[in-house]
Amino acid sequence: MKTVYLAGPITGKTIAGANDWRYEVIRKLEMFYICGISPLRCEPARGDRYTIANADPQFGTARAIGSKNRMDVRMCDLTLAYMPKSSNDPWPSVGTISELAWAAMINKPTILVSDDPRITDHPVIDSNSGWILPTLDMAIEVIVGIFKDYP
Repeated sequence: MKTVYLAGPITGKTIAGANDWRYEVIRKLEMFYICGISPLRCEPARGDRYTIANADPQFGTARAIGSKNRMDVRMCDLTLAYMPKSSNDPWPSVGTISELAWAAMINKPTILVSDDPRITDHPVIDSNSGWILPTLDMAIEVIVGIFKDYP
């Protein structure tokens, strides 16, 4: 089964804000026997938002998060980086940008989904993105298109 790492903003997001788009992508990919991998699968929220304060000592420390996310980028067949303009204020997700670069460095395919020209027009982000698309549905079409004939 092919796997897709679902990179996107987490810190400061509500539980729904960080997870809902991931659940939707996972659900749509499952119909084509493609597995979406969420970095939040073992990162607990503290209260109603994900924060870096009061981190969970097993899964929420900087080292734990970085180690798990690097492992996911290495293990997955493709990285989907979701960076909508609404999530990029006051600044874009540095972690998501890092994950996009990690994937590109090891020659994994990447898809960036963003409607924010600060992101899509940046030369380094552009050069690390195999596809730059405006919607998640378009990204899902690309993922299914390139993976559907693989066992």
